[in-house]
Amino acid sequence: MLKEIELYLTNNYYFLLKISKKYTKNDEWATELLHEIIIQLYDKKEYKLNLDDESIKSYIIRMLMVNWCFPSSPFYRKFKKHNLTHVQLNEAIHLTHEETELDNHKLLDIIENEWTHVDWFNKLIFEKYMVMGSLKKVATDTTIPLTSIKRYVDTTKKLIKHNTFKRFENE
Repeated sequence: MLKEIELYLTNNYYFLLKISKKYTKNDEWATELLHEIIIQLYDKKEYKLNLDDESIKSYIIRMLMVNWCFPSSPFYRKFKKHNLTHVQLNEAIHLTHEETELDNHKLLDIIENEWTHVDWFNKLIFEKYMVMGSLKKVATDTTIPLTSIKRYVDTTKKLIKHNTFKRFENE
């Protein structure tokens, strides 16, 4: 990371956190979103911006907005997507607040049980995907084409999701 950006982050951390809270509407994800942006800034090799405070500020604010709002963003793929799936699952099953804790344990047991029924190859590919966080990284690591990796991961997700819904409704 460039020293100018690091200095800006250090001096304006709480201001950026406030902006993050505005984007997330004081959501519990505000701090996580800002930290993900900082990690992305550390990982970035090149910057195409002026290194004055206003340019850095607008660049970081754009990154906050993009990562919070767009499903193709790194933050969305790492955190928000998985959280939304869990919320949607609970809403689809119509759980009350009191039942949620007990039913979450039941749901996790069902998912774990369904995971044991996945064949070894799809399980291996899916585990690599969860650890590496990117289909492209898995494809590079395994030398399997990206489209095939995507198909294996999607198939595994759909299988577990479908069987989980079916078993949860029956129990």
